[in-house]
Amino acid sequence: MTEAAMFHTFESGDGWPINGILRRPIPAHAKPTPAVLAVPGSRHERDAWTQVAMALTERGCTTLQIDIRGRGASANGVRYSDMGPAQRRRVSLDVAAAIDVVAQANGVDAARLGLLVEQDTAADALDAVAGDDRVRAVAVLSARHGERVARAVAERGAPVYALVSVEDREALRATVDAYLSAPEAQSRLDVFHGLGVGITMASVLQFERPDEIPRRLPLNDPSGVGAPAGVSRRSPPSAVRSGGSTRRRTPSAASA
Repeated sequence: MTEAAMFHTFESGDGWPINGILRRPIPAHAKPTPAVLAVPGSRHERDAWTQVAMALTERGCTTLQIDIRGRGASANGVRYSDMGPAQRRRVSLDVAAAIDVVAQANGVDAARLGLLVEQDTAADALDAVAGDDRVRAVAVLSARHGERVARAVAERGAPVYALVSVEDREALRATVDAYLSAPEAQSRLDVFHGLGVGITMASVLQFERPDEIPRRLPLNDPSGVGAPAGVSRRSPPSAVRSGGSTRRRTPSAASA
């Protein structure tokens, strides 16, 4: 299967111009297909998700990679690094508009959408879809702002695939929060060591350390990692490992 890629420009909720790349599988499917929105962190641009987007398109999903406001083709004359906290949180408007765009793309089943988020924009992106029933699965990589992430994930109620590297302590706690706030069925947490942050971890796993085995993470360890703040609605498993003790399937928009 091949893909058709096209540049796409649309307006965020406050009129900010957002640019992205929309990829469709070729040949077109007879039935509507799932779609996935990829949102980069503030240190990345949309190209960071290209390998993932191409892999998803190869599997029959439509994908949309966006540059958030202040970055890449969506800079609009203002750098993200120069924005204040209130303006940065308006990334949620970018994501809400992008979800509408991908849901309305030709050949897409608007009731089967997925969201890929990473690092410091994860909370804003998840806030945007917390009440959106069209979003059926979420992947969270190296999240920040754990309380916001956990709250949004719990409200959305969709399965989560969570990926983090253990030396990134802030992200470890926030990403575990996201995992524990998601429905147990079909959710999964993978914890590694030395992979870096965000979508960079996927590249390291694919090209540098393809045989890497996830670490066991004792979530009930009293050392501090084990009881993430704000997550108490169910008892956590004693350990989590990819393909290990939890045996949870990786969520996908296609299976949602």
